[in-house]
Amino acid sequence: MGGRETPISGVAKPAPAAHPAEVRDRPTVDDGARELPVPIEGVELRRLTIHADHRGILVPLLDARDPFWAAPVVYAYCLTILPGRIKGWGMHRIQTDRYVTVGGNVRTVLYDGRSGSPTHEALAEIHFTDRTPGALVIPPGVWHATQNWGDSEAAIVNFPTHPYDAANPDKSRIDPHSGAIPFDWSLPDG
Repeated sequence: MGGRETPISGVAKPAPAAHPAEVRDRPTVDDGARELPVPIEGVELRRLTIHADHRGILVPLLDARDPFWAAPVVYAYCLTILPGRIKGWGMHRIQTDRYVTVGGNVRTVLYDGRSGSPTHEALAEIHFTDRTPGALVIPPGVWHATQNWGDSEAAIVNFPTHPYDAANPDKSRIDPHSGAIPFDWSLPDG
């Protein structure tokens, strides 16, 4: 709106003035209704395709021919998150995480902690549901946390690029409620 005149019944009228509490939405899709890329260098999001028929659904999770899976699959595990809970903030210095959401309603929040990155200190939120599953590449140095905002346990399968090293875990953590990473975990309406 921003002060443009809007024709109504052939008569141009000024757009209404902005409200002091107004917050303008940021774009989430392009002109072709395609989801915009995640605004953090090296992060890649792929929405998975759901194939459904009268028996249920089939969702392909991994196709080694896809460049998304260029690094070999060397380890995999499933993690779950109970309703209302947050897992993270976590960050790896060596491995890249490759999350595949397999059930539930979650949002994964990313914070670019890499000082030399062109997107240093950028934040991004990605929402997944049973109807919008996806695969997400999270590079080393990017802090990530996932919140279950649904009513049932959520599940994610991770295909990290390095196997777990019990003697020297590649994992750093920050309490998601500490405020060290500037993110508000509330889920506002509106």
